Amino acid sequence: MRPAVELINVTKDYGRVRAVDGLSLSVPEESLYGLIGPNGAGKTTTFAMLSGFLRPTQGEVKVRGRTLTPGQPPVGLALALPQDAALPDHKRVLATLIYLARLGGMPKPEAEARSTRALQQVGLQDLADRKVSQLSHGQRRRVGIAQTLVGDDEVIMLDEPTAGLDPRTAVELGQLIKTLSVDRTIILSSHNLAEVESLCTHAAILDRGKLVMSGTMDEIKGTGGLFTVMLAKALAAPTTVQAAVSALAGVAKVEVAPNADALRVTTESTEGMDDLTNQVLRVLMDNGATVKSVERGQSLTERFMQATRGAGG
Repeated sequence: MRPAVELINVTKDYGRVRAVDGLSLSVPEESLYGLIGPNGAGKTTTFAMLSGFLRPTQGEVKVRGRTLTPGQPPVGLALALPQDAALPDHKRVLATLIYLARLGGMPKPEAEARSTRALQQVGLQDLADRKVSQLSHGQRRRVGIAQTLVGDDEVIMLDEPTAGLDPRTAVELGQLIKTLSVDRTIILSSHNLAEVESLCTHAAILDRGKLVMSGTMDEIKGTGGLFTVMLAKALAAPTTVQAAVSALAGVAKVEVAPNADALRVTTESTEGMDDLTNQVLRVLMDNGATVKSVERGQSLTERFMQATRGAGG
């Protein structure tokens, strides 16, 4: 299947400063793709080139096989929602969406129907006649996402979509994004690695303008050959449990967390992982442990810290 988005050896220079350095990426169709990296990694510049707002110094940016023309926003192909995107305070919510759709050349009847549908998708249909100035911060973000849904099949790019939101609103908005990604391609940039890990199917880690790592979330986290068992309380006899798990066939290494409330197991092979996991759980329960969760691979935060080690803020 043709990728939704491709960057082919893309470089962007600002004078003598190289913000993006030979970046090649392939974003699959209908993926929720996380773009992450420390400050100065080139994420914002990459987003701007994907949106058609910036011209690459070298290389090629393609959306669904079509090379983006510098200076011509990719109308009908991609739509970006910047973190600080502003909406006209004096206009009402539905009227704002219709106005923006009309600016893109959409006929009025179609703009009205699509804008109404988009508000329903983000759960704001009851606020259609409310002025933008009367919305909360989280509601404004939802209106922004609704704007990206008015079109048919664009690749949606969201820059820090939950930044500055309270935890409950951020979780709700994250789940909305995940729901919307079922039949759309969404690329999001975020400093919240736990959020990216829970939402995204794929990710790319950038550092100092270069691609460090990319792939499915399982590939990024190195899911094969490693799992961590989280416990509801500390082990009463951690040394005994560690020795018993180490003796299981197929176990290469066992590490107990400093406070003994987690067990990390490295296996000799990725084959038979489910069976080996069950054996480890049996040992834990035989020793009075209460299992809270099992996580395959490293956390995205761990992989990120390894991949960007030594990167400055």
